[in-house]
Amino acid sequence: MSCVASYNFNQESPLLQEPREVLESESVEIYCRVLGTFASNEEVAEQCRIDLSEFGGNFLLRKSDVALKDNVASIFDYAVEAWGDPVSLLVNNAGILEQGDFDLLSAEAWDTTLGVNLRGPFLLSQGFIRQTPGSGVIVNMSSVGGQMGGEKAPDYAASKAALISLTKSVARIGSKVGVRSNAVAPGWIETDIFTDSLLAELKEEAKNVIPLLRMGRSSEVARAVIFYYQTRHRILQVTV
Repeated sequence: MSCVASYNFNQESPLLQEPREVLESESVEIYCRVLGTFASNEEVAEQCRIDLSEFGGNFLLRKSDVALKDNVASIFDYAVEAWGDPVSLLVNNAGILEQGDFDLLSAEAWDTTLGVNLRGPFLLSQGFIRQTPGSGVIVNMSSVGGQMGGEKAPDYAASKAALISLTKSVARIGSKVGVRSNAVAPGWIETDIFTDSLLAELKEEAKNVIPLLRMGRSSEVARAVIFYYQTRHRILQVTV
């Protein structure tokens, strides 16, 4: 497994949540340093370490629930301790999606979804701005569901809509210290956030509702993230 393309970030240090989805691709080589976080799934995390072991010390994976405030500062400190440099790219990519009947959606499930999908990006963006040396990039992973709503997962859709608003607010705040804030809002992407049965259904339905007749790929979303990070796109602020 390797990166989307050969991008030389001059050894600056991105921080990614759920990094496997952002880094996986069919292409070549990576020159940045990446610190990923995960909350609970040790088995998947270990497989991620194995898949990305070719990057050696340039890829680190740390267990941390980013919805907890006390964990956030330690993540940025860990990056500095490991590499001697602050994080220059924050990708808020972690997310929870549970589909079901609206009438059966509990307040606890609602709070859990917003905790990961919205509270986490808020805390990490706050910590990122505090530690930035004068320039940096935040890319929030929203969703088309945040723009259109979702009857099967209203908690997810609401969190992604709020994330777009947070992106715009952080862009205003970050502009004062050289931090750019943008969001990517993918449509249907082939990832393990869907169950096998639902993924099969979506692949079939995509042939009727998506012009390209297929679902998107995580590598294609990764290219959008890299696009926002590249220095020649510094003019881009608050785009979705």
